[in-house]
Amino acid sequence: MDPEEEAQLSSRPWSARRPQSLLFSLIFIVLAVALVWQAFDYIGRGLGGVVPYLIVVGGPAIAAYYVWYFNLRNFDAEQPGQTPST
Repeated sequence: MDPEEEAQLSSRPWSARRPQSLLFSLIFIVLAVALVWQAFDYIGRGLGGVVPYLIVVGGPAIAAYYVWYFNLRNFDAEQPGQTPST
């Protein structure tokens, strides 16, 4: 592994490195599908009021956020509140 790759890996949290990031993304996608499935079951039986409708929207939204976080987020970009290094 060259020094540039090592520097890039060191700035990423453990959970956002490969293969952990792929496993966590898969877990969140499966969880989102299960939540939506359960919400549609509740809606079909007429149970839960507004909560199942919120789960239908919120489950995939949370999964999409974590898939982005674990796989696409640039951890090397300057974070808000940090002073630029020269």
